Amino acid sequence: MVTWLLPAVLALAQLVVWPGLPLLRGDTVSPAWLIAVMIATVGVTAGLGLRRRRPVWSLIVVSAALAVATSVVPADDQLVLFPIGIADLIALFSVAARCPPRTMLIVLGGLIAWQGALGAVQDGAGADAVYEVLVAAVANGVVAALGRIRGRWTAERAAAARRLSAAQNAHREAAEAERRRLARELHDVTAHHLTSIVVNAQAADLLAEQRPELRVEALSFAARTGRDTLDALRRLVAVLPAQAEEDEAPPLAELTAGFRELGQDVIVEIPGGEPPRALAAAVHGIVREALTNTLRYAPKAQIKIRLAYEGDTADLVVEDNGGAARVTGAPGLGGGRGISGMRDRAQALGGTLEAGPRDGGGWRVRASLPYPRSSSRRIEWLRSQAVVDAGLALLALVLPLGGLLAPGEDPAIGPAAVALVASALVVHVVPLLWRRHRPWWVLFAVVATTWLGPLLVAVGTVGSDDSWVFLFSAGAEVVAVYAVAAWGARERLMWLAAVIATFSSSAALAVLVTALMLTEDDPEELTGGLSGAVFLVVMVAVLVMVAAVVLAGPIFGSCAAGRAARARRDRRREHEEAGVASATALAALRARAERARIADGLRAAVLQPAAALPRAADQGDLSGVLVSARDALTAMRALLDGLDTSTATVSDQEVRSS
Repeated sequence: MVTWLLPAVLALAQLVVWPGLPLLRGDTVSPAWLIAVMIATVGVTAGLGLRRRRPVWSLIVVSAALAVATSVVPADDQLVLFPIGIADLIALFSVAARCPPRTMLIVLGGLIAWQGALGAVQDGAGADAVYEVLVAAVANGVVAALGRIRGRWTAERAAAARRLSAAQNAHREAAEAERRRLARELHDVTAHHLTSIVVNAQAADLLAEQRPELRVEALSFAARTGRDTLDALRRLVAVLPAQAEEDEAPPLAELTAGFRELGQDVIVEIPGGEPPRALAAAVHGIVREALTNTLRYAPKAQIKIRLAYEGDTADLVVEDNGGAARVTGAPGLGGGRGISGMRDRAQALGGTLEAGPRDGGGWRVRASLPYPRSSSRRIEWLRSQAVVDAGLALLALVLPLGGLLAPGEDPAIGPAAVALVASALVVHVVPLLWRRHRPWWVLFAVVATTWLGPLLVAVGTVGSDDSWVFLFSAGAEVVAVYAVAAWGARERLMWLAAVIATFSSSAALAVLVTALMLTEDDPEELTGGLSGAVFLVVMVAVLVMVAAVVLAGPIFGSCAAGRAARARRDRRREHEEAGVASATALAALRARAERARIADGLRAAVLQPAAALPRAADQGDLSGVLVSARDALTAMRALLDGLDTSTATVSDQEVRSS
């Protein structure tokens, strides 16, 4: 239905308009015309049927079909082709809405060239052909710009639907996602802080007779690192914001310096500098986990860290040479979550991570993380509304300025006066380029410049033969009023903009016509015995009322259209943004409730042995340090295992009550 309804309506309208009505009236129909119109109607119908799946081919078929009809039907009679004559604009709109910008530009240029060449062949090359090509270029350009706007609108709605769906999924899965994130945080605390303490204390205990100074170093390290561990656990217990870790990731140099104090040989290469904020947390977490694993399984190995940027990807490699041999590691320290946690970090950014033995011995962790450093700005101007604004300004100039400068016409005024009139018309429509950003100021500028025409006529710069061009300059007011209604501040005053535009344009036209009448006719014959002042007042008043009746329809209609567009935009924004905000807020509350539940587990099981660790170090009790660290590790592992197997969920009612 959607695909074929419009082509069917155009085909039916064409057959009714011509040859249907002429045949019903008994008029003679040219067989050649009839065949050409039938071929064109079938071709246009088939071509428009392709506009959704093959928009470029749709335009090609439609243009070829219309060329058949316009080649047979004379130019003066081509009004009979009006129903299907707009099919090429419809097909161009589909190309602009559904194809990439580069394709659209190529097709647009080809269509303008095709129409120009076809017109030159059918009507002859000359100044008239150039003018027709310019008008066609403006019309096609505006249609293409509107198609691009429609395409972006469709893409934005699809993106909004995806955001809403993602927010709703996040709401449903918030508790599980928070459990996974907290499990990764707790594992980081376990792997880095507590494992380092145990490894260091075990080494000092084993080498107590050969290197007694290691005991002091181990106790100092345990006291300092134990307090860091306790602080990290208390931050979790305090239910900090979910992204606190990502905001506080330290530089890699600071991280590796801590591992060097534990005796690891770490080489860091960062040709592009420290990772940007968007990647810092993930890079920091992956490097920390990889270094901790090396400390556990290959304590004497040399480690090389390299972070390089290639295109829009950050490539992180952490590898060790295995040292003398990889060992089993300190018993009881591994939880089996290190690699999965690193992979989760990479996948959260849309990247990948691989970990495994490297050729020649040792271990390698490699992560590829998306890093779009700069957005492409190719033909960026086409992404804005500037094309439509410029097109509307040009269309507002086509009718008045086209009549003055049309080929074959000899204006009654000289070149200097023509340039002055053209400048007045251009100045009148140029403010429309800012109609979205400063709609009220644009309206005032358009209203003020509409008086340039009457002024030029009144001072005698423009005569009656060419002054008519100013009678068709009210299009700018229509566009300006729409802009005020659609984007202007003080929404309640939008109808005042229509009143101002109608009155100003009507008064300017009335003064213009009055000045022309006084210039062409004898003032005494026009007044009919009335005094000059009374006549002018009556004449201007009557003309103002007539012009207001004519202009009120389009001006107030544009105001109503702008108001409707604003209302639709506000409803759409409220629906999309409110839905996303509501789902996001509920997801955050679910995550916070889950975090509070896990924090209770930390208070009950982990904080006590973690707090005993720095106290034992301060008292010089190395055995107590080992016991407290192992107890904290055991409690932490039990909590992590509980998170892995937990099926507890948080209801919406519980979330709201919390």
